[in-house]
Amino acid sequence: MPTVLIADNDRAVSGLLSDVLQRYGLQLEHAYDGEEAWRLARSGSPDVLVCDLDMPGRSGLDVLESLRELDAPPTSVVISGYLEASIEERLRALPFVEQVFRKPFDLLVFAGAVRRLASRAAAARIGRAEGEEGAATAY
Repeated sequence: MPTVLIADNDRAVSGLLSDVLQRYGLQLEHAYDGEEAWRLARSGSPDVLVCDLDMPGRSGLDVLESLRELDAPPTSVVISGYLEASIEERLRALPFVEQVFRKPFDLLVFAGAVRRLASRAAAARIGRAEGEEGAATAY
């Protein structure tokens, strides 16, 4: 089952997004500050990171930019109430950031996008694991 990490310090928003995404059969993890989001996003468990930009500790942008150094950063979706042009430019430089949603946004469009991205990311993860397994047993 694909795993989605929701990183948003607003527990009401996080809860609402969880309710919608659970209906699609997605497994969910939560981070309520930037430090926790940074740690969980780097753990290798989420297929998709849904990341607010305004969080205490580390900003969502800091979390996302730090993921560049990973071999396989999680596919990411940004949610934010305010986006400056300079921030949008920095987000575009991150190839694993697939979508940006400005709050408020249509929950069904959001959930459909996250479900598609999670399914694609989980299939890629399984493919990588099978490739590594096959490479280990090849003669």
